[in-house]
Amino acid sequence: MSRSQQQSFFRESPDSRLLTRGAYSPSPLYFLTQPIPTASGNKWLVSHSLRELGSYVNYRPSPEGIRDFLCYGFVPAPRTIFQGVSAVPPEMQCRLPFADNQIVWSRADRSPRPALHQPEQAFWQHLSAHTRLDHAAVLLSGGLDSAMVAAAAHAAGTKITAYHARFSGVDVGAGSDTHAARMTAQHLGIEQREIVVNSFDALRWFGTVMGALDQPLGDPVLLPFYLLFKSIHQHQSQHTVLTGEGGDQLFGSWAMKPMMMRELYPEAGYNQSAGYLASLHKFSDEWDRLIYAKLGQQLDNSVELESPITHAFASSPSSDFCNQLRWVDLQLKGLQHIVPRINAMANAHQLKTHHPFFAADMIELGMDLPNELKMSGARDKVLLKMLAHSYLPEQVVERRKQGMGVPTSLWFQRGLMPLAMYWLNKNRLIKSGLLNADTVQEIRQKNLTTSDGRGRRWGDRLWMLCALECWFASLNQS
Repeated sequence: MSRSQQQSFFRESPDSRLLTRGAYSPSPLYFLTQPIPTASGNKWLVSHSLRELGSYVNYRPSPEGIRDFLCYGFVPAPRTIFQGVSAVPPEMQCRLPFADNQIVWSRADRSPRPALHQPEQAFWQHLSAHTRLDHAAVLLSGGLDSAMVAAAAHAAGTKITAYHARFSGVDVGAGSDTHAARMTAQHLGIEQREIVVNSFDALRWFGTVMGALDQPLGDPVLLPFYLLFKSIHQHQSQHTVLTGEGGDQLFGSWAMKPMMMRELYPEAGYNQSAGYLASLHKFSDEWDRLIYAKLGQQLDNSVELESPITHAFASSPSSDFCNQLRWVDLQLKGLQHIVPRINAMANAHQLKTHHPFFAADMIELGMDLPNELKMSGARDKVLLKMLAHSYLPEQVVERRKQGMGVPTSLWFQRGLMPLAMYWLNKNRLIKSGLLNADTVQEIRQKNLTTSDGRGRRWGDRLWMLCALECWFASLNQS
């Protein structure tokens, strides 16, 4: 596999600077969109840190970036949250010439690879190789993906300790994440440490978590990740941390199924990119009311909201829609949201992470797997479950998918209420100039009965808005 597929890097030639981000690279690469003139020619500023480059443009918020954050929960490349700063998307490169300021975009070379025969036979071997270490900590959520990483590491002879976060007041009985994590640890005979997270932890650590992010990310799962890494650092700071992140992108998850149905039975005017954006359940249907009026007036309408999704669909190496959808999920949610959020929390505690399912060879194995070994009717992660039956309890393997749901809606009714009162105060919002204060107050006053039946989204949305305000405030403390 070529270096360009796995990494983000830049190199200089006599006439330009070439920036390249690999198709599977989780490492962002940013640059100022205008060069700095010098006596010897243009000087282009490039960095892996968005905060660093943002200081050169006085942290001016980008109208398109604020809009994107509200709709995605992050800002997909090539746009960023700052005016005058761009990002290189996965599998893209741009040339920054020293003689002028005409940036040239192109697709990075995709190294040809032979399709694997019987990739299902290689899957366990590759997973075992990625988890074979002397010592490791494993984030054991209770889901199948992290349980299989733990099982592979244990089978490979790695000495592991499992770490699990549970939420105060949430049921830990049969069927819960905590119960499944405990069953997995007991079955494998490994030590498990648990932390309990509550709304007062969220209030205490919220600012620290936002300050640890190089870019604004609106997912409340950042908090348990931060506290898990804090606990790991206290007990075994020298060890690599293994996670099950990436399993949904590799195999496809329950969240894909509504889009698959829409593709089978399309409605008039249906658009794939708009459908994918709506599936993120952020503010795609009301961002224009939520963005601050002056920022909204500056919005460049030629910069299409859904263009990163459209480009990701177009770059898929497969013509099969299900595989295209997995590719889009990998390129956007995977490499630009999931990996950055967990790596940022690990970096805050000087810990190294490894996500086997996001490894390049595992991604390519996933591409080669027949669809019936990924999703078959109502059954998902087929191959993973077939393998899991040899290593894990039946109740863990066949457990209904839940995901790590942070109880933000309950928290904002109780101990986390002061967070919304502080960051979403009307006077503060007017002063920061990012969000429409009146629309935010409407969202704050809504009750927990949402039209989609998932009351937790009210709290997740409040968290997301607080995160945006707090992250921008943290820039002045960098």
